[in-house]
Amino acid sequence: MLVLLAVSGCAGGESAVGAVANEPTLAETKSVAQLLRNEAAARLPEIVFKEINGQDDVSEACESEADDPDGLSRSWLSTMTILLTNSQSARIATVSQELAESFVADGWVEEKTDSDNKTLIALTSETSIATIAFSVEPKVDGQEPAIRITTTGPCVTTAGGDSDEVKALEGRE
Repeated sequence: MLVLLAVSGCAGGESAVGAVANEPTLAETKSVAQLLRNEAAARLPEIVFKEINGQDDVSEACESEADDPDGLSRSWLSTMTILLTNSQSARIATVSQELAESFVADGWVEEKTDSDNKTLIALTSETSIATIAFSVEPKVDGQEPAIRITTTGPCVTTAGGDSDEVKALEGRE
């Protein structure tokens, strides 16, 4: 499955956890990523929507372990996999493209790539700190056709992957 990771940052002075002032917190980027993911899912026409086949909300390190051994630089990743109804499965590429076009109409910029029978449409916007990507997974070996929505917040400074903040945001308290 293809996943897009986009990184951005802000400038300013130091905050409590050593982050740059005016930089959003991981909690703020979590809510933006989740809302964007949910908005994308809501834009799918009901006729194509069979069921949600999984969703995930986690933070992930933005840098390699060698560059950031404590995982202080993190981004929020929200995903949702949506199975399409059988009547719409042949239209999966069209459905994904129409979904992307609904964001392009709102000023988002599209970049499309194809590989290994999967299509990835990535979208960015000057007005959003999060990015969004749609990967298309056609029906293969009995697996239902699906669209995977992936939203990613910018990298922000945290107290690390095992910090109380990150554990609470991920529900690992």
